[in-house]
Amino acid sequence: MKAALMKRVQRLEEVRGVACQPPEFQVGYLKALPADYTGERHIVTVGRDPDGLYHWEERPGPEPDDKHSSIPPFRVVLTSPEEDPAWAV
Repeated sequence: MKAALMKRVQRLEEVRGVACQPPEFQVGYLKALPADYTGERHIVTVGRDPDGLYHWEERPGPEPDDKHSSIPPFRVVLTSPEEDPAWAV
């Protein structure tokens, strides 16, 4: 039984080494669609500054299926109070 358990642990470690990579950490600004847009939307990376700050745009329609990475990035999305209706008082 101990040998079977060791084999199982080895197989799990092999799988873990390939599939469990930490997500990429991204920080940047988002240019949002107009507040009155009601359809589906997705985010597209449009650029990156030399200091590592990302720039994204919201685009209409569903997200394309041609994603290359199986692990999505961890994003911190910043918007200005002028562009974000959630900040409106």
